Parts: sequence; structure tokens; C-alpha cells
Amino acid sequence: MFTGKMDMISFQERFKMKLNILITDNGNLVQVSSLKASKENAVAALCKEMNVPLENVMVFGDDFNDIGLFNLCGWPVAMGNAIDELKMRSKEITETNNNDGVAIILEKLSG
Repeated sequence: MFTGKMDMISFQERFKMKLNILITDNGNLVQVSSLKASKENAVAALCKEMNVPLENVMVFGDDFNDIGLFNLCGWPVAMGNAIDELKMRSKEITETNNNDGVAIILEKLSG
């Protein structure tokens, strides 16, 4: 991850075939990873190893790097501060990160 001023178009053009380049946080944060690395690939591998059906998995997200998770898992929950693309894919929208949105949902589920 990195932040700062740079020519992102040139950077993306130069490395897009070798790296995942994801710009989040309203263009303020650049996340760089292997083409094979993603949240959804990690969750899928863990669920397979643990014999947990993906339709039984709840995921939380707020930015572009969570779209794959929302498409893969059965119960996507968008944070209140999430991008519209996630809110449209979610089954539920909770409070923001700063207002303990994840805790609110987990407490609701625990009764």
C-alpha cells in the first residue's frame, strides 16, 4: 500500500499485466498485490479447507477491494461508509466503521 502524488495512469499501464492495482479511499490509497492475491481467493481457500459453504459466509466491506467478496459470499454486509457498488450488492447495510458497524451486526446475531 502507498499514498502520495504520482502519475497513476502511467503506473497502471506499466504494471497492470503483472500486478493487481487497486485505488481506494477516494483515490488516496493504492493497494498493490500479486495477480493471484485477493480477499475472495483467501476466503474461498479457507472455506474449502474448513468445509464451510460460501453461501453461509458473512462478509463486511466498504471499498472496491471488497467487491469480489460480496459476489462470492452468501451474506454481504456493507458498512455505512461503503461505496455505492457494495451497498447495491449487500443484503444489509450497517453503521460506519467509526460507529462500530461490524459489532452492531454481530451483537444482533448473538441475540
